[in-house]
Amino acid sequence: MIVVWASRRRFLSTKWIRRAISNMTKRQRIVLTVSALSFGFLTFLITGWFAGNEAPSTQSPVSVPDAKPTVTSTTSANATSVGQSEEPVASRKKGNSGVLVLANRGDPPSGFDTMRTSSIALHHIAGALFGPGNLVMRCRENMYMVCPYVARTWFPNSDFTEWTFILRNDVFWHDGTPFTAEDAKFWLDLAVFGVEVGDKVRAPAYFKGDLGAVEKIEVIPPDQVRIKLKTPNRFLPDVLADPRLKIAHPRHLMEPRIKAGDVSVTPLDVGLIGLGPFKFEKYDSGSKIQLARFDQYFEYDANGTRLPYLDGVSYIIMPDPLSMDIAFRTGRLDGGARGFGHYLTEERIVGYANGLGEDDVLFSEIEGGTFRLAFNVLKPGPWQDSQVRRAIALWIDKEAAIPAVLGGFGWTTPEISPNNPYKDKRFVVWPKFDVAPLEERRAEAKRLMAEAGYPNGFTMGHLCRAQQPLGCQFLKDQLAGLGIDLQLQIVDEGEWNRARVSLDYDSQEGALSVLPIPEGTEGVYGRFSKNPDSYSKHEDVKVDEYYRLLRDATTEDRRIQVWRDLQRYLFVEQTYIIPIAEATYVVPYRTYIKGLVVPPEDGHTFTDFATVWLDKSGN
Repeated sequence: MIVVWASRRRFLSTKWIRRAISNMTKRQRIVLTVSALSFGFLTFLITGWFAGNEAPSTQSPVSVPDAKPTVTSTTSANATSVGQSEEPVASRKKGNSGVLVLANRGDPPSGFDTMRTSSIALHHIAGALFGPGNLVMRCRENMYMVCPYVARTWFPNSDFTEWTFILRNDVFWHDGTPFTAEDAKFWLDLAVFGVEVGDKVRAPAYFKGDLGAVEKIEVIPPDQVRIKLKTPNRFLPDVLADPRLKIAHPRHLMEPRIKAGDVSVTPLDVGLIGLGPFKFEKYDSGSKIQLARFDQYFEYDANGTRLPYLDGVSYIIMPDPLSMDIAFRTGRLDGGARGFGHYLTEERIVGYANGLGEDDVLFSEIEGGTFRLAFNVLKPGPWQDSQVRRAIALWIDKEAAIPAVLGGFGWTTPEISPNNPYKDKRFVVWPKFDVAPLEERRAEAKRLMAEAGYPNGFTMGHLCRAQQPLGCQFLKDQLAGLGIDLQLQIVDEGEWNRARVSLDYDSQEGALSVLPIPEGTEGVYGRFSKNPDSYSKHEDVKVDEYYRLLRDATTEDRRIQVWRDLQRYLFVEQTYIIPIAEATYVVPYRTYIKGLVVPPEDGHTFTDFATVWLDKSGN
């Protein structure tokens, strides 16, 4: 039996695979047959490719100096375990445990700079290299709780306009330099305010808006950092726990270069010196990235054993999902890549049955991001009319996107995610919009288009990521029925990362996750001038007001109501963004991987692999 392991513990057997094959169309069965016939040839190609790109060999055991164990988790004793390995702690291998070999979707963009991109091609690696958090992190036992990371504790003032974080004193950069409160201030200042040196400007981080209205960051010697806010924010630790907000900017290396005028210096420029459980060893662009165990990493497990367990992690850069599938199925990979396009489809899962033994592979399921269409209303065109945007939202057959775009794994109206029992369903609002039959929705869409003066449609440009062509083609085919000629402007990763924060395109697609708390979504739903990475490009100050009301809410009922009002405003009244369907992401891993923490949602979470070890004994 091929085991599928997920947050809801769903198991898919060979009976399921046979049923899936029987349900395939004739064309799909032909494709699967051709894939099987060509498997041997492609295996030969992949094997040859790996021969020149072997993962690093397992190192000798490293002695760990005696130290007082520090448990970083502060979750309550009755906290729900989310995606945690069910192996007893006592059975874990201590010390070194081999090298984990994973696929990665592509070369990390933007010089590995976590302030410049949320691309999973970087963040799949960044967790191990830079750490799973910053001052705080999402708890491994329950990602909806906040745990200490480089800060061991924190507290607000009475009105939540100041947050003070007390830092650990045993955190080191990978070059052995101690991490200090000044380092934390440097990172926060870069993220919030950017830098000006003469006529050169370094822009703030793309996630600046998520942090709220920061007025000042102070160091309180010897080990405290205080964040002063212009307005209250009682959810600042929850926002900081976003795993995309990683500290990848060593002050002692970057500050001198910035002061000398190199304001665009990146983590790659200074040698990828991080704080995470694994240190940088080697990077061959287009080939692989090797990380080795960092002996001075500060986290310990519950038994007092220093993390991480592994000797290292090797990431094989594989832009082609088919190459990843073949490499996994032939034993060259321990795990697949995270990232849309590389997440498995139903058809590809059936393909994994070829050549895999009993209990050989587990398919982890993660509640994914929203497949969406977002408008640039700051660029002239018919889409500046809210009636037109609303008509497009009503016209799209959202349910059809699940098999066509999401590989058969997903959900939409009127369902609420079936595979995440831990999420507070009171905050999941958008699927309940537009629940009328498709025929009725489309009739209303035609009426709105005629009323807006576009009965015969128009032409609209669309920024399309080359790695995600299915969604773009789906939207083009769908909107053709409304008379809209969607001009697909397909770009590579470099242009995508530049263009997505620009005003050059009429609309864009995407399937990214947002924070699991409403207060952390301003970076993707807010105004463009404050949040350049926002999905829709707008300057609607009313959205600012909604986020202010969210942060000011003092009861859960009030908070829920404001969030519902904001979502209705964004998705219905103004239709800046059209949520189409929510993905379920499937990542393959070998069953000999132990201690793997799979998040119930957001594939950027828990990519540090600090708790993982390999047990190939067959036990």
